[in-house]
Amino acid sequence: MLEIRALGGSGEDSRNCFLVRWDDGSILLDCGVRREIAAVDVVYPLLTEEIAQNLDAVFLSHAHEDHTAALPYLYHLGYEGKVYATEETISLTPGFLRKWHDYAKTNNGIIPFDEEDISRVRFERITEAPSYLVSRGRSGHMLGSQWYLFSIAGRRILYTGDLTFEGLLMAADELSECDILIIDCSYASKFVSQKESYEKLADIARSTLNNGGNLLLPVPANGRGIDMYLYLKKQGLNILVDAAVIRNTVDLSQKTEWIRKTDLWSDLEDIVTVIGKDIIKPEVPSVIIVPDGMMTTAKAQGYYELLRDDPSSRIVITGHSAKGTLADSIQIEEYRRDNNIFAGVEKLTIKVHPDEDDVVDLVRRTKPEKVMLFHAKEKNCVELKKKLRNMGKEVFCSVRKTIKYD
Repeated sequence: MLEIRALGGSGEDSRNCFLVRWDDGSILLDCGVRREIAAVDVVYPLLTEEIAQNLDAVFLSHAHEDHTAALPYLYHLGYEGKVYATEETISLTPGFLRKWHDYAKTNNGIIPFDEEDISRVRFERITEAPSYLVSRGRSGHMLGSQWYLFSIAGRRILYTGDLTFEGLLMAADELSECDILIIDCSYASKFVSQKESYEKLADIARSTLNNGGNLLLPVPANGRGIDMYLYLKKQGLNILVDAAVIRNTVDLSQKTEWIRKTDLWSDLEDIVTVIGKDIIKPEVPSVIIVPDGMMTTAKAQGYYELLRDDPSSRIVITGHSAKGTLADSIQIEEYRRDNNIFAGVEKLTIKVHPDEDDVVDLVRRTKPEKVMLFHAKEKNCVELKKKLRNMGKEVFCSVRKTIKYD
């Protein structure tokens, strides 16, 4: 017997969590939250005490909250086992767990675990993993991110985690062939040219600065945030950049096993203005790079307040923005009008996930019988599901749906 059930993430854009259960055991693949303030069964995976107390292991693909921040809840429900991950993911994840807890607490969100549960998470380096993990590789999404191939109950199960082969800095390894593919399809219904996206970003930055405005770029302090920072620095633009992004850039440049060879690394010593604890008003029109793509931090919100009244300035949102976050709200015309926001706001996708064509190609290359889509709302997967079914694949795209083998 083999069952794979989505406890979150499939047919949704977050709270990624997948239960793999067979005659001799059960494991979880990721354990994340929906980054919103809502009811427990909306924000957290559909975990139970029975599931938590019978798990053998948890495997993390990477550190982001939508893949990790429900771990304290899992331990609160009675899990006592290990959480396997790369050394880099183990180092980064506690910060994301704390960030989620503090955000939920500050915004009066329901937190279904005790603060002590955060410190109860038992991380274990992936080198010590059980024998049914037969292969893994870099997924290109952020430092420490990887995909997994398991051999369980006679079936090969490939879990991609968040995946891209088109990051400017992060390297990714070719996926293995499999029987069951659980695949990131975050950009389902979209077709994204990474080259065109970066060219547009540079054009927006130049035109904004040339018109006397500032460009606010809220980004993750890892992953695409570093890519965008080095890319824009290469364009010769005036840049104010948060110290955390600088630190992470220097650290990443030393992680040679995770990165691509590129001339973007050659400019690390160039002079930029570094943002510390205080908000700095730019002396000349500049690109301002601050952590947190959803603008939930005080620093991102401080620079927003600095620029919001200036019609010559712009804010560019380059990734997912959860409902209710500032990054989401400022994209809504009614909110902008009601709050007298004069700075321009644009959405531009910088590719850190597969688009629809990528998913079709990856399914063709990995040759699964069954495909479980995750990280995109079901309504956005309609055409993708048709394409995969026309390829002869059985497709799953909904929470609570179960892949079964007797």
